[in-house]
Amino acid sequence: MDLGIVIPLVVLPIVIIAAALWYRRSMADLKPDDPKPVSGVRLTSEALHRLDSPPWRVVYEIGGALGGVDHVVIGPPGVIAVTTVVADRPTPEKLIESSSEARLASEAAVARGPVDELARPAGAECRLSARVFWGSPDASRADHDDVAHGSQLVEGQRIDRWLASLTSEPNLEQPQIDLVWQAIVMGIGRPNPLP
Repeated sequence: MDLGIVIPLVVLPIVIIAAALWYRRSMADLKPDDPKPVSGVRLTSEALHRLDSPPWRVVYEIGGALGGVDHVVIGPPGVIAVTTVVADRPTPEKLIESSSEARLASEAAVARGPVDELARPAGAECRLSARVFWGSPDASRADHDDVAHGSQLVEGQRIDRWLASLTSEPNLEQPQIDLVWQAIVMGIGRPNPLP
């Protein structure tokens, strides 16, 4: 008798049964009220899903395709590179103390660079980089802070208000918004979002 085929036929069912028992036990140990970790990127995504489309278009959860940028928001005020931070929003003064304003402006320009490369052929530029903070909300402060040229700190819980405040000076019309959105989506390797 050939043991070469008998051994896998015996071992395979044992491994499958053991895995099924382990899975059942681990599921039984879960409690419904156990806290589940939530990603800051997911929180930003959920907040951006509430925007009206049109005029807003969003490239969600980019995941490293554009450096550290998590989302790209395209709307009447232009193209915005968004990075998510799970922490309390620092004051601009505190950031400038630990760094310089020139360094913060250059970091924002570097973050916007890959987005700008994809938006430029569609006739737009990414002039704003926003860091969205998901920490404790602070109602005594404005919904955002200007830190350096082209860089803003935004409270995640009030991201919709912040975006509404930017629309006072529209730079892009809807056809161009759609064109830029299409260029960025396809530029990161996703399928064409427009038929």
